[in-house]
Amino acid sequence: MNYSDLIQSIRKRFKFSSNDSFHLEYSSPACSSVYLDNESDFKMLFCCAKIYHMDNVLVTVVKDVGKSCSSTSVVVDDCAEMIDENDYLGDAFKDGPQKFFLSDEWGSYLSHAGQKFESIADFRDKLRKFAVQSGFHYVLSRNDSIYVNAVCANRDVDHCGWEVLGSVASINQCFYITRFNNVHTCRGMIRNRSHRQLGSKIVRTCIESTVCLNLGLKPREIMSNFKSTYGYEISYKVASRAKKRCVEKMYGSECDSFSMLSWFREAVLETNPGSSVVLEVDESTERFKRVFVAYAGQIQGFKFSLPVLYVDGAFGKSKYKGQILAATGRNGNKGRIITFISDRGVGLLKAFDLIFPGNPHLYCYHHLRYNLSRKYKNKGGEIVVADVLQKFFKVAYASTEKSFYFHLKNLRDEGGAATIDEFIREIPLEHWCRAFFKGCRYGIMANGIAESFNNWIVAERSLPPFAMLDQTRMKEMKMMSERSVESKSWTTKLTPKMEKRLKEQLDRSRVFRVIASHENVYEVRNDKYSYSVDISTRTCSCVKWQINCFPCAHALAAIQGARLDVYDFIDPYFTAEYYRMCYSFPIAPLSNVDASCSSTEDFILPPVTKRPAGRPKSKRIASAGEKKLIRCGRCNKMGHHNKKSCTEPLNMLL
Repeated sequence: MNYSDLIQSIRKRFKFSSNDSFHLEYSSPACSSVYLDNESDFKMLFCCAKIYHMDNVLVTVVKDVGKSCSSTSVVVDDCAEMIDENDYLGDAFKDGPQKFFLSDEWGSYLSHAGQKFESIADFRDKLRKFAVQSGFHYVLSRNDSIYVNAVCANRDVDHCGWEVLGSVASINQCFYITRFNNVHTCRGMIRNRSHRQLGSKIVRTCIESTVCLNLGLKPREIMSNFKSTYGYEISYKVASRAKKRCVEKMYGSECDSFSMLSWFREAVLETNPGSSVVLEVDESTERFKRVFVAYAGQIQGFKFSLPVLYVDGAFGKSKYKGQILAATGRNGNKGRIITFISDRGVGLLKAFDLIFPGNPHLYCYHHLRYNLSRKYKNKGGEIVVADVLQKFFKVAYASTEKSFYFHLKNLRDEGGAATIDEFIREIPLEHWCRAFFKGCRYGIMANGIAESFNNWIVAERSLPPFAMLDQTRMKEMKMMSERSVESKSWTTKLTPKMEKRLKEQLDRSRVFRVIASHENVYEVRNDKYSYSVDISTRTCSCVKWQINCFPCAHALAAIQGARLDVYDFIDPYFTAEYYRMCYSFPIAPLSNVDASCSSTEDFILPPVTKRPAGRPKSKRIASAGEKKLIRCGRCNKMGHHNKKSCTEPLNMLL
C-alpha cells in the first residue's frame, strides 16, 4: 500500500467527489500532530509505528472547510515490507548487508524419508552439520555399524518429537533414512555463534583443502578463517585437532609414518637415480633411529656451488620429537676443499674432527657475540656490553695480524683483560678471525643461511617424519625449478648480485694510481695508503681478495692497469653459467598411486619417547660457549663434562 492507494480508499469510503478537498493528520509519541501530505510522509508514518512499537495509528481526515468529517484507524501489519528504516538512519545505525556463509546449505542436508547417503559416515557428518545450522542438539539412542537413531536432546524434558532413523542397505552399503520427523515441539531452537557438536570432525571436512595447500596454517588463523567463512566460532583446541586430522588423512598417523619411510626410500632411489637415502633401524627392536636424504639433483648441483656448507640443527616438534640436522649450500648469487660453518654445537664439533679433520671450520660470528655478551651478565649495563661487542666486531673482521692485535688491545681495555682472555682461549683464532683463517671463506662470517633454512621449514618441523620429508622435498623441488627459470633470463656474465658488486668495486677503484713493480706485481695507492697486489697469485696486502675470493678495489685497479679482463680473475662460482648449472639438475616428482603395491613390507616402530614433566621447551639448543665451563675431577680440564662422563685419555706414570 502507498500514499495514492490510501487517498483512493478514503475517497471511496467517505464518498468524496473529485472536487472535495481534504488533508490527513496523525499523532505519535514524539509529536501530537503530524501532516500526511505525500509519499514520504506516508513512509515516515510506518517508520514511527515500528520505532515506537505501535500496533495501529489513528489518522484523522479533515476537510478544507475546517470541519472534521470523520476519523478512522490504520493497522500497521508489516511495516518492514513497506518501508526500510535504514533509509532514514545514519551509517553507524544502519543494518549491514546480510552475509551468506558456506554453512547456510547445511540446513538442507536432511530433507525427507528415503533420502540416500553415500555411507553411514557421510550421514553422521551431514547430521552434525544439520544440527549445527538448525540450532539444536541431539542424542543418539542407537548408533552402530548399521543403524543410526537420533532424537532431540530435549525429548525427555519437553517431549520433543524430532527424530531421524536410518540404516545401511546390504546391497550397495549406502545409508537410507527410513523415518524422519523434522518438527520440534520443544521450547525452540536458537542458532548460537558456537555449537558443542561443532567439533574437529566437522571442522576437518571444511578446512581440508586449505590445509593441504598450506600446512603452515596456524590454529588461530583457522579460527579466524572459519568464523569469516562459516559464521561460527571454534576453540583453539578444536582448530588444532582439526588440522591434525587433516594431516593424518594425507599422511596417516604419526606412528604409521615411520613405516612409510621404507616406501619413501624406494621411491626416491627409483625416480631420482644417484640420490642417497640411508634409513637406520634398530635390528633388535625394529625401532627407528635416523634417516639421511640427499637428492641427486642437489648432489650434482653442489658441484657448481660455493664450496661452503652451513650446518645446523633444529628441534622436531611432532609427537616423537627428534632433531633435524641440515647442511645448506650457497650458490654464487651471493681441487674443492669444503668450508663448514656452524654454531659450535658440541656434537657437531666432535663430528667435524672425526669425519672432516682437514677441512676449514668457521664459527658463526653472531653466536660468538651472544656468547660474549653472556660473560657480562649482571656485570655491566647495556651501553658497556654494546661497546664491547662493537670492539669485538673489529677484532673478528681484522684482515691482518697487526690489525688484530691492535683491536684486541682496545677490546681488552674496554671489556676487561681477564674476561676477554678467558673467552679467547675457548675459541681458536683460526675458526673465527679473518686474519688467521686458513682457506677461502668467501666473505662469510655468520651461519645465517642455516638459520634461514630452519625458519623456512618451521611448519614442516611439526609433522611426522614421512610427512616432513615429503613436504620439504616439494618445497625444495619448487624452489629449484623457480630459480632455474629465473636464471635463464639473465644477460650478465655474473649473477645479478655479484655483477652489481663488481660495478661498485670498479667505481671505488677509479681513485687509485697503479705502478708496475715487475711481472704481475703492482703497487696501488691513493692519497693516503698504498697496497701491494700480485694478480698471478690473486693476493692483495689488504687481504680482502684472499678472504672474499672476489677482487677488491685495489686488485681491480691493478687488473685494469695491466689491460686484462677483470672477469678472468673472478671465481667461476660467481658466474651466471655456474648458477644455471647448479639448478639444472631437478628433483624428480614422486608418485604414490602404487604405494600399496610396494615390494617392501618393512614395519618400523617409532622411537620410545616419554613426555617430560612440565611445560614443553620452546627455546633453541644452546651452542658451545653458551654453557658454563666446569673443571673435570678426572682429567682436571675445563669443559662441559664431569668425572662420570669424562672420556679423555690419561697419561699413567709408572
